[in-house]
Amino acid sequence: MPNSLMAAQVTINLSDPKMMAIVNIGLDYGVDRARAIFTDIASAYPLVREVVGCPIALGSSGVVLSLRAWCNRIGDAGKVRADLYEQAKNRFDKESIGIASAATNLLVTLQNSA
Repeated sequence: MPNSLMAAQVTINLSDPKMMAIVNIGLDYGVDRARAIFTDIASAYPLVREVVGCPIALGSSGVVLSLRAWCNRIGDAGKVRADLYEQAKNRFDKESIGIASAATNLLVTLQNSA
């Protein structure tokens, strides 16, 4: 195969078919404890090869933990995300760690018609 053809194509390395799962969970409070629990859950999960990190970001309704983990296979990322969400929710409930939910404040002003 000519080099010019190879250089013009997208190359996919199939020798190490891993994929990163990114799992975001918003928190009300307790970032350090929640991060420790979340990374422990992911590290113990059999389809996770390696937990890369769990940085935080500010979301519209609180702090967001963004767990990043390499999955063993490309097709595992969706299952890993779904299972880690469920396991984290159950564990956070037991540990009394609040998961943030969007809230909207509505102000209604009534005018007197005279």
